[in-house]
Amino acid sequence: MKHKPGDAAPDFRLPDQEGNPRGLSDYKGKWVLLFFYPKDATPG
Repeated sequence: MKHKPGDAAPDFRLPDQEGNPRGLSDYKGKWVLLFFYPKDATPG
């Protein structure tokens, strides 16, 4: 599935800093900033 800028992000779950699972649906109705960065020590 190819996503375009402006598409809604799919719901996903990942552990937080304390190991508790968190997902986008946990923040429904709130502002959320997703930041993705390239792998460490690579150009970009």
